[in-house]
Amino acid sequence: MKFSQGLGVILGTTTLAIVQYQSVFALTPVQVNDIAKPITVMIGGLDGKGSGVIIAKDGNTYTVLTAHHVVKKAGYGIYELITHDGQKYQMENKAQIVGKLDLALVRFTSSKNYPLAKIADSRTVKEGSTVYYAGFPAETTNQPRNYRFIRADITGRSQNQEGYELSYNGSALPGMSGGPVLNEEGLLIAIHGKAETQSIIIQGVQRTEIVGVQGIPTEKFTNLISNIPDNTQANTQANTTGNNISPTTESTPVIFQKLEALLKAKKWRDADLETWELMKKLTKREWEGWLRFEDVKNFPRQELRKMDQLWVKYSNGKFGFSVQKQIWLDWGGKLDGEPDIDTYVKLSDRVGWRENNDWLSYDSYTFSTNALPGHLPALLGVGSEGGRGILFSLL
Repeated sequence: MKFSQGLGVILGTTTLAIVQYQSVFALTPVQVNDIAKPITVMIGGLDGKGSGVIIAKDGNTYTVLTAHHVVKKAGYGIYELITHDGQKYQMENKAQIVGKLDLALVRFTSSKNYPLAKIADSRTVKEGSTVYYAGFPAETTNQPRNYRFIRADITGRSQNQEGYELSYNGSALPGMSGGPVLNEEGLLIAIHGKAETQSIIIQGVQRTEIVGVQGIPTEKFTNLISNIPDNTQANTQANTTGNNISPTTESTPVIFQKLEALLKAKKWRDADLETWELMKKLTKREWEGWLRFEDVKNFPRQELRKMDQLWVKYSNGKFGFSVQKQIWLDWGGKLDGEPDIDTYVKLSDRVGWRENNDWLSYDSYTFSTNALPGHLPALLGVGSEGGRGILFSLL
């Protein structure tokens, strides 16, 4: 398959992703910040100021997860949520408390498209690992609150009645409570919200000293995601009770049984090649060996959905066209069918299809679950009459 590196990208009513990815898990701090900033919101209210993270969307209603102590007087109806683009939204009347934890769900309505946090199990991150927390500190009275992104290292775990069991070093800045704590893949692993203290005695006087900060790890609220309307399967990478992976309970059509067998056997490269063969067969482009723009635009929807379901199911939500689609949207991609090379390059860096600003060859791809989310399926050749390759991210 010939593949042009200087490619335009078109996102239409059907999309399919191609090229591929590196074996490195960790993103750079700048890349993690690019994920953190658009999902972090500022919260202001009667009894203080905090932050939150967007985790779900139902129609035009967004759900934000935050610390309960930030919005405990939300019934007064005077809280505002301010998104990264400076837009202000009135918080809906009542905060929903999450069990006995210092967590709450709040909502706002907007017709704009904001990305959602993707949630992972924090137990995959060990002591000494690097994490990042974000929010809008209120460091000085009557001064503007500016977004902050802080790097930290996990220092330990403990037991806490309110759920603050993940400890990491860093500054305890007022106003950042409720903000996201992300791992090096840019996945949400905790909600930030409390200073960690210890008592010390100096010259016979007992004092309290701040030694770090704490967050509520995701394993404390594993049932949360399943209780939120229309939370997408790509919104969680953790294999927990809250996973919402596309169901494939119906019998698999004969044409897809080979693909299913390869995926079930974890033969990711063979499954990727079989997906490409199916795409050519379903568009009657086997002889030509590549797809035109119109082939992708008119790709059979039901068959596309079935292939995606199989990829999502057997990768536990890590691979699939729908995972790639969500990443495209997270980076601000539109679904209007217009070329958008800038967003495509960002997506390519995010899923590891490029390394050090260079496109990787197919033999350099990582065909295992060590790959970044959205890495596969990855093989698709599309050409136009002008001879350009066109890449599609899945709808």
